[in-house]
Amino acid sequence: MILRIGRNGQKEEGMPAGEGVRIAIRSARSADSERCAEIFLHGRRQAFSWQPADRFGLDDYYDCVREDSVLVAEVDGTGAGAGTVVGFVSLDPKAGVIHNLFIDPEWHKRGIGSALLREALALLRGGPHPVELACAARNAAARAFYERNGWTPVDATSSQADTLVRYRIGGYNTS
Repeated sequence: MILRIGRNGQKEEGMPAGEGVRIAIRSARSADSERCAEIFLHGRRQAFSWQPADRFGLDDYYDCVREDSVLVAEVDGTGAGAGTVVGFVSLDPKAGVIHNLFIDPEWHKRGIGSALLREALALLRGGPHPVELACAARNAAARAFYERNGWTPVDATSSQADTLVRYRIGGYNTS
């Protein structure tokens, strides 16, 4: 999938090829891991600002995606920044769960997260389980993003670490 981002940094439907920046979404390769770990670390520190920053480390990424399929969004083409990974989504197709979605903060608000969600859902379509994800209850920005993208809160569970809101999306397995 190719997403075009105009010169103003916003997603532009029907924009002619060659203008702005193009983002390609593809399966992650082992060479992407270091960049994804950096995005994950910085994204978690930003998203979970109520937690001490030293609670998170680069190795957390590898632990969190060990059993997952990972898709990345990268700058497409041959110009400046081409090949740079700017976000990722990790999912478990067998369980129908999206585990992580993180975008480099410099690339927020450009449609990349929504595009990664769509591609993840395409992989999960027709699976044996309802498609779900969980989000920290205190992460208002992420919750608003998921709800804008059609996800519905189902329930909340509390643990020592945080309260998580579980989301489902319609139009996929609803068993």
